[in-house]
Amino acid sequence: MPPRPTPGAFGRRSPVDGGARSRERSGVRAHDTADVVVLGAGPAGLAATLCLARGGADVVLLEAGPQAGGLCRTRWRHGHGLDLGGHIPFVRSDARLAWLRDLLGDELRHVDRPVSCVRDGRVVPGRYLDQRPDVLPAETAPGARAVAGAAGALGGLFGDAFVDVAMRPYLEKIDGLPLERIIADRPLRLMREQGAPDGFWFPAGGIGRLMDAMADAARAEGARIEMGTPVAGIEVSEGRATGVRLGPGNATIASDGVVASLPPGVAAGLVEPALPREARPRLAMRAVVIVALEFARRRVGDEAWIQVDDPGVPFARAYEPANWSADLAPPGRTALGLECYCHPSGDDPTWSSGDEGLARRCAGALAERLEWIGDPDEARLIDVVRLPNAYPLPDATRMADLAASAEWLAGIERLELVRGADVLAAVDAGEAAANRG
Repeated sequence: MPPRPTPGAFGRRSPVDGGARSRERSGVRAHDTADVVVLGAGPAGLAATLCLARGGADVVLLEAGPQAGGLCRTRWRHGHGLDLGGHIPFVRSDARLAWLRDLLGDELRHVDRPVSCVRDGRVVPGRYLDQRPDVLPAETAPGARAVAGAAGALGGLFGDAFVDVAMRPYLEKIDGLPLERIIADRPLRLMREQGAPDGFWFPAGGIGRLMDAMADAARAEGARIEMGTPVAGIEVSEGRATGVRLGPGNATIASDGVVASLPPGVAAGLVEPALPREARPRLAMRAVVIVALEFARRRVGDEAWIQVDDPGVPFARAYEPANWSADLAPPGRTALGLECYCHPSGDDPTWSSGDEGLARRCAGALAERLEWIGDPDEARLIDVVRLPNAYPLPDATRMADLAASAEWLAGIERLELVRGADVLAAVDAGEAAANRG
């Protein structure tokens, strides 16, 4: 078992009601208390809660939704386990791998298949960002490049011509912005932190099992995890977070600190008094429609994850859970999860398409453009999940405005804002917030 993180001041038990509190009660009372309140039961919030509880804090985790994990959930349909998107735990250290093994035991499996992509009609190993030109460009003189955003950053590494052919189509398909407006750090961080050339570790029962294991471990350490509990406000007194107010009903939890695993604009709107609306501009969100198709065969292909940049294919990523774990498909059958990225508006042809119509387009692309199946009628629709707020879409032309909420929140003592990208980056951020407190 790996060493347990040691939380900071958040972990100090404070005397309330004349002595130590019971850590076995459940439910939120009208006027409750805790050392720390954590908002949001995604991977960052769960990690912060587990870290704090292991350090001895009386911690309450509040989640407005019905279950833990946020978008890191596994849905079961007709015997198939289908994750809500590509939540691969990118393990970056032996200590983190030991942490996963401690939580999951024999349920942790190594998937010896890298993420792949389609190039020139063929599936090749590696993501689009993993492809490299035969000859790298000569070093560009400082100040010579006038290309903004991710286009400039990638072009400086690999040459504009290569980037335009090998990387631009997929990145623009995913984010729905010109490459010049995608912030430069986004693809650079993906290259640094989310590569898995030798495969990846994954829970046999889907990413939801990791979220459940984190929640169970936190409860075993005495944490209270309250689902279906929306927060109406974060209480602040003299520049210091002092607790939260729940809604409806105005129950309160007084605490020594608050960890908010929320978008900065949402957290800034909950603080009482809130940052004025005009000072926290709305961050555009990218939507995803996940279409799950079942096939009456053992496998469609050999790959776990495939990126697809073809604009004539409705989906940008395809995953076959049976290639991650046999536990995720019934005998003799398999399924493909197809992620269709779009804008959550009525004028977007993907978002506005009906479920059956979008499924037919996806099956047609599998047969006709990709030739992964012989007949689109092989596919049976088993699930469609629409996520209007799948992930934030920072525009390089608006970054100064969008940083305002996070900067304002940083001035509030005992309020820790937690952000994270992939699953384990979010876990790292949650633990770091617990330790900073």
